[in-house]
Amino acid sequence: MNDLQIIKQSILKITKQDDIYSLVCVVSDIDLDNYTCICKPVNGSATLVNVRLMASNSTGFKVIPKDGSEVLVTLINQSTGYVAMCSEIDLIELNGDNEDGLVKVNDLVTKLNNLENLVNNILNTLKSTSIPLAPSGTYPFAPLYTALTTITPITQKTDLENTKVKHGSS
Repeated sequence: MNDLQIIKQSILKITKQDDIYSLVCVVSDIDLDNYTCICKPVNGSATLVNVRLMASNSTGFKVIPKDGSEVLVTLINQSTGYVAMCSEIDLIELNGDNEDGLVKVNDLVTKLNNLENLVNNILNTLKSTSIPLAPSGTYPFAPLYTALTTITPITQKTDLENTKVKHGSS
């Protein structure tokens, strides 16, 4: 052991702190009741059990890695730690799950635009339609629909998108 290692160990003993470091691991046995998992270090070190997926078992920020994917585990003590980074993710929850999933903005804008255009076309058709009356004359629909206006402008992506939150499909 060299002098630097001796000094480092002495300082750690005096301050009663352990080394804080991270290991690349393969995650398995994800427990969604306790938000823990088992992680096997790729360097062959001992398997880590009860590795935390979040600070406490409550709402907040939850990242659930994909089973069998690589994660970076930062050690809390000699036998366990927390997942600091994930290579693949199965689920992310932000303050619970009562609002369901995030919206696919591009798909939503397309659907809204289709509905808005359909409503506008129906209104324009009705406003320009006249009903023939027997034996002669017509009855225009326009007065019935003058209070109804077309939807303008139609929905734009920027109307709905929160640019601070991004997501994709796996």
